[in-house]
Amino acid sequence: MLIQILLILGFVLAFAVTWRRFRQNVISISEALLWSLLWLSGIAVTLIPKITERLASLFGVGRGVDLVLYLAVAIQFFLIFKLFILNEQTERKITNLVEREALSQIKKDSDPKNQSIV
Repeated sequence: MLIQILLILGFVLAFAVTWRRFRQNVISISEALLWSLLWLSGIAVTLIPKITERLASLFGVGRGVDLVLYLAVAIQFFLIFKLFILNEQTERKITNLVEREALSQIKKDSDPKNQSIV
């Protein structure tokens, strides 16, 4: 019973944070709705654990907990892949920015108009 209360509190907190991040324009409405669906599903499964058992039998998995763990691992792999791609894009943008700035500085330094007589 205590674990159910803690899980529900955690899901409610995650739900609230999701919509706060949406109001701050950090995530889009579609992302907020997707995450909200996940948090509400977590609450539903916590309150009615038989849901996972029924879904597990539909997918041919032995126990409901196993289905939840399989889905959690799959979602984590997807999110890690997404973060990897975003990191690579950010690194490329930073590299391009630094290259442009360096070339700009070289042109500026080699311009005779900018040379001062000491």
